Amino acid sequence: MIQNLLIKNFALIEKLIVDFTDGFIVLSGETGAGKSIILDAISLLSGKRSDRESLFDKDKKCILESQLHLESDKEYLFKKHNLDFESETIIRREISPNGKSRSFVNDTPVSLSVLGEIVSSNLEIYSQNQSISLKSEEKQLNLIDKLADSRDLLNKYQTLFAEYNKLQSEINQIKNGKGLSESELDYLNFQIDELEKSGLRKGEKEALEEEYNILEHSTSIIENLSKVYNSISEENGINSKLSEIEIDLSKISSFSENLSNLHERITSIRIELQDLESEIQAQSESVDVNSDSLKVVSERLDHLNTLLVKHRKSEISELLEVLNDMQLKKSASSDFDKIIKEKEKEFFLKETKLKELSDKLRLKRKSICNSFQANVEDHLKKLGIKSPIFRVEITEKDIFTISGKDNVKFLFSANRGTEVSEIHKVASGGELSRLMLCFSYLVSEFDALSSIIFDEIDTGVSGEVANLMSEMMLSMSKKRQIISVTHLPQIAAKANTHFKVFKSENNNRTTSEIRRLEQSERVEEIAKMLSGKTVTETSINNAMELLSQ
Repeated sequence: MIQNLLIKNFALIEKLIVDFTDGFIVLSGETGAGKSIILDAISLLSGKRSDRESLFDKDKKCILESQLHLESDKEYLFKKHNLDFESETIIRREISPNGKSRSFVNDTPVSLSVLGEIVSSNLEIYSQNQSISLKSEEKQLNLIDKLADSRDLLNKYQTLFAEYNKLQSEINQIKNGKGLSESELDYLNFQIDELEKSGLRKGEKEALEEEYNILEHSTSIIENLSKVYNSISEENGINSKLSEIEIDLSKISSFSENLSNLHERITSIRIELQDLESEIQAQSESVDVNSDSLKVVSERLDHLNTLLVKHRKSEISELLEVLNDMQLKKSASSDFDKIIKEKEKEFFLKETKLKELSDKLRLKRKSICNSFQANVEDHLKKLGIKSPIFRVEITEKDIFTISGKDNVKFLFSANRGTEVSEIHKVASGGELSRLMLCFSYLVSEFDALSSIIFDEIDTGVSGEVANLMSEMMLSMSKKRQIISVTHLPQIAAKANTHFKVFKSENNNRTTSEIRRLEQSERVEEIAKMLSGKTVTETSINNAMELLSQ
């Protein structure tokens, strides 16, 4: 869920801070007020490409920042990218005047793709005429898998698929190694022997480089650690002064809670300082000043660097892979037929099992298609499309892929008697909007998204259809944050929280602003949405009635 959003120096926004709530939120405002700018800022935080033309002041950098509340099921993404997981995660993007961009997750620099992966796992923006979910086969298949609850089966398939690909690669390597000459085999044995005798270990080079730095600067390290230790532990040192402060505060700590807190904090600092004192002493005593040790470490590093240069690698782990490939090549050359036969037998077994799992996946996916099609058509009818036809077409591919052997296509026709075709080819903007809402509504029970943003997907609808759309959004907001940019009073009235986006003039320059509306302000805003700029008594009464429903 998006908890807050900071936008600084972006488009028409000089500085803007929004504190969002959970539940159903709407953003309203006149056309051109800046609603799309706020969504563009969120899109940039989701990994969208940027350029300097979007800056409010071209000579200053743009800062976009948001605090997200994440559930623990997102922790795997942070581990995947070696990031510290926080349930309250802060994401930030900075765009400099020269157009360069930097991204951060909890103050750790990350690539734009990593930022996008983390944010998109929690948030999706649906806008009229533009939805990846409606055009991408991958997204369509993912939607079907959520409805079919096939995640566990898909995970088993993907694990086996990785093993299958790895085995295929090994077989190709062995076949490429067939028929080595005697001289080639001798040289291969020499290289294998050299690497094996080197006793390579992952992470050894980095550890040795750190040890070398300590040994090379041992005298300076010991001198400075001694100075620090003396400053802490000597008779009138920091530790002694802190103890005096602690005693003085203890005498008055019972007089108030604030004084008691001060005493506790000083005590905590003193205990931490004592731990530091012991650790500094231990570090000082552990520093090796033996020149022979420096020589041994230096020689080992030289040997490892020589091997890395020789094999054109940068990591010890890569050298270990080279050794494994050489050993495989040697085995293939000396006992080619036997190894190939064993590997191909194993490959056939994996292929058979992979086919079995892909068939099960296809059956599971197809099992929900009829109900999915019927539910989509039913909701589309309620949303004002009189004779919709929606079909999910699943066919078998010739090869295995990461998601199985299935091709999926979403086919659609809005009119009876018209042949169905891929939805992004035949659906109008309004029809795409309603399809998006239907999909979002139907998968909301299965989706891990914590926030969904609808960007004016209600354009072109009114009356009962608008009312039903608002009910669907409200229902979805019971389990996730729903943010809707809307011009419809029926939708605005259903929201738990209402923000208004508007323009103002400061220092002869137009800027976009936003504020959360109180109940009386909501009545006036919804009345304007009903009747235009001129608010009448009738529109006020209608607005109050909508809000009371």
